[in-house]
Parts: sequence; structure tokens; C-alpha cells
Amino acid sequence: MKTILSSWWNIPGFRLLTSVLTVVCILLHPGIVNSAEKLVIGTLFPESMTKNEVYPALRYFKDLLEERTRGAYSVEIYPGGQLGNEVEVTREVQDGVTVQMSLASSGAFSSFYRKYQAVVAPYLFPDRLTAWAFFDSDYFASFMGDLPSIGLRYLGTMDDGGGFVVLTNNLRPVYTPADFKGMRIRTEENPAHMAVMNALGASAVPMAWGQVATSLATKVAHGQFNAPSIVSWAKLWETQKYVTFLNHIYNSLTWVVSEKWFRAQSPEHQRHIVNAAREAISYARGVAVHLSDLAVGECKKHGMKFNHITPDNMAKFKKMARAGYRTWAVEDFGLEGRLLDSVENEVARIQEKLGSTLVDRYCK
Repeated sequence: MKTILSSWWNIPGFRLLTSVLTVVCILLHPGIVNSAEKLVIGTLFPESMTKNEVYPALRYFKDLLEERTRGAYSVEIYPGGQLGNEVEVTREVQDGVTVQMSLASSGAFSSFYRKYQAVVAPYLFPDRLTAWAFFDSDYFASFMGDLPSIGLRYLGTMDDGGGFVVLTNNLRPVYTPADFKGMRIRTEENPAHMAVMNALGASAVPMAWGQVATSLATKVAHGQFNAPSIVSWAKLWETQKYVTFLNHIYNSLTWVVSEKWFRAQSPEHQRHIVNAAREAISYARGVAVHLSDLAVGECKKHGMKFNHITPDNMAKFKKMARAGYRTWAVEDFGLEGRLLDSVENEVARIQEKLGSTLVDRYCK
């Protein structure tokens, strides 16, 4: 055998071929191959494929991106607030070194991008189709176009728990603004939400989510508003009896990526990141609506009483809530009235266009 190998070693080109094969084997060795680019995403939502829409959507994004880039990225999802709260994680995203993506609720995101409060206006969206078309529009992409100046880039908007919120309380069904008299309603520590509740005749009680269960049980607050899926997940039927489809707030989650990190990726990979994110957003919306509907059924099983508001009374709620919100937004928060008008006009334009398009396409 030694004689044969010695003979081969003297063949012209054999040494070069051996060297090339050696290098290839070294490069292909699992411990030596170049590692994939790490992409870290932080979210408050728990690691569950059946109890929220965000984690499944992020898993879907992970699978799409890793497959389409042939393993160029290793997406790491940190659920359940492991990396901190929404504000803390988004600050890390601005730097882009340890965390590259985050999702923030409207209140948290407004602390980075003040004009986002214009999208928190009450009764802004008449239905989910209009909301989705607005958040996916050229108008809204332009609206979010200043984000790179603070180190962030907009990827899209998910519905937070199905978008529209319901009001729960333990005093009485709410049919008219008069039913809010004497009612203390917990809100997020978001002054826009507080202004709206106060305008409707309730007393806003701002507090962090961790205090809600105890406050409802001790009647520090009589009620609260959230997506049906949150109501079900938190088992609020233990302290709340009445549920009203008030629909005054459309809860959203803003998905952002570090501008510095994104710019460092190749154009091809940037396209893959955006495409995968957009697909994941569509996925999340469907899951959110599904979970919202399931939650309503679950709440009813546990004795919660649901009611709708008539169109005439809804118009009264809308008028009062918008007036209170606008006063706060312009006089206290400092938003320009023309910005609020621009957002409202664009939503109305999209709603009208959607309606005529659907009629032309499917009703003729």
C-alpha cells in the first residue's frame, strides 16, 4: 500500500488535487463552516402556537427567511419579555448589535415616534379590511418614513389581539354614553386612551397590566378594555360580567428592524427579509381574528354577557370620543390638527375605494 501511495504522489497534478480536496473538506466541516448571520427578535408575547398571533407569525418568518436565504440567517426569537419590555427591546433595536427586531404596541411605540399617536385616534377604522389596507398603503409607508432618522425601519403592522377591543365591566351593560356614569375604567398608561375614556364619561384609571387582576377584584377599577383574546387568556370572567363591542380602539403592533443592521445586509437579503415579514404579517392577522372569535365563545361559556351598540348610539360614542381625543392630541400632546385630518381623510378614501372596488369586482 505504501508503494502504491508513493507512486500516486509522483503523478503530475495529484498533489494539487489532494490539496484542493483537503481544503474543501475543511470548509465543509460543521465546526469550521462560516456561521449564519444572527437575527434576534424580542417580543412580550409568550411562546405559544395557540394562544397568541405573534409567536406563530415570528416562527413562520423564521422558517421563510432561513429557507429562502439557504441558511444565511439564524433567527432567534425571545418571547415572553425575556429581553425586557417593549421600550427596552426597541432601544436595543435602535443600536442593532444585540437585538435586530422588535414589536411594540401603540403606546410604547409612540414614545419613539410621537406622530404615531395620530393612528391611535378612536373610531378611526370602520372594519378590519380598511385597517389592513391603510397599514399596507403607500400613505402609511410614507407616514413611517422618518423612522430611519431614529435608527429604525418599518416592516409592517400586526393586529394586537384581533385589532378591535371590547369593554368589560362588573356594573352594567353599556349601551349609551350615559351608562359610563360613575364607572372607573382601567386603561394602559397611554394618555390618548385616558383622554378617550374621560371624554366618554368614565373615570380613566391608568395602570400597568400586572395590576389589573387585583384592581378589578378589589373594584379599584370597575372595568377595562382589551382584545377578546386577552379577556379570555386572563380569565377576566372571574371579576367581569358584561362585555360590550365598543370597538373604540384598534390595537396594533408595529414591527421594526434596526436601520443600521438592515443597511448592512445585501440588497438580495433585504428583499428576502421584507418579503418574509410581509407574509408573516398576513399570517398573524388571520390567526388574530381566529383567536378573537374563539375567545368570545370561551368567555360566553363562562357566563360573560355580550352586547352590541346600535348605529345611532355608536355615532354618539364616536362624536364624544373623537372630540376628547382631538383636544388632548392637539392641545396637550402637540400634534398638528392637519396631521390628524390627513390620517382620517386617508382612511375615509381607502374605505370608499375598497367598497367600490369590491362592488365592481364581485357584485356585477
